[in-house]
Amino acid sequence: MNFLSDDDHSVVSPRETVRAFADSKGITPEDLFLESLALITFTSLDQRSLIGEGRRARKIGAWSNRSNQIYRGDGWVAVQSPYGAPNTVMLLEELIAFGVKRAVYIGFCGSIQKTVQIGNIVIPTEAIREEGTSYHYLREGERSMPDLILQNQLFFWMKDVCPMIHMGKVWTTDAPYRETPKKIVQYHREGILGVEMEMSAAFAIGMVRGISIGSILIVSDEIREAEWNIGFFSPTLKATRERVIKGLLTHLKEMIPN
Repeated sequence: MNFLSDDDHSVVSPRETVRAFADSKGITPEDLFLESLALITFTSLDQRSLIGEGRRARKIGAWSNRSNQIYRGDGWVAVQSPYGAPNTVMLLEELIAFGVKRAVYIGFCGSIQKTVQIGNIVIPTEAIREEGTSYHYLREGERSMPDLILQNQLFFWMKDVCPMIHMGKVWTTDAPYRETPKKIVQYHREGILGVEMEMSAAFAIGMVRGISIGSILIVSDEIREAEWNIGFFSPTLKATRERVIKGLLTHLKEMIPN
């Protein structure tokens, strides 16, 4: 794949895209300004837990006609991202364009290691690039990595809320229904902890834009060579989600970039 252009300029601009929608309501660019820290979830349940039903953060009216509603807290914003690498990166580009300098994702992954179980936490240190979006930001063969200083800090904080925590590589795919037995065996042997759909693209844009990107992934299912154990609605998963949100809220001020 050689999708990367040597031209850094894009005719289609995230800033102008957002303003095009905002201008129809008489909103100025200043109204769209965002705080430097974004907490990004993939479910409305986790977003509601972050904002405390409006007690900790309130909806930003200037963004109200966008599909991704953004809530402002004290020095941070919370937003729900769509699934999949392309839409995740579109949203992230727009957040960066209006002031975000650090994004922390609260997401999910499927485990491909027996020691990594439903309800455990995975802190990625790198993401294998099996999606198409990152190839518009990084050259083929380049590694996609988060802000490792931030990841180490998140690992330290999350140990207090969930002792079953793992740190290592994950595999990002655009095709969840092509997680074949051969691939599971291959990545299992390579020590890859889990599989998800967004992180290699999010990490890539962070590297290119000079933005700090971190990620906490909660194990929602277990994928083995011959079976799939689904834990999407398990009490164990629910408990970990609540602990992760509580842990992040405890350390909010420490995460805000200077």
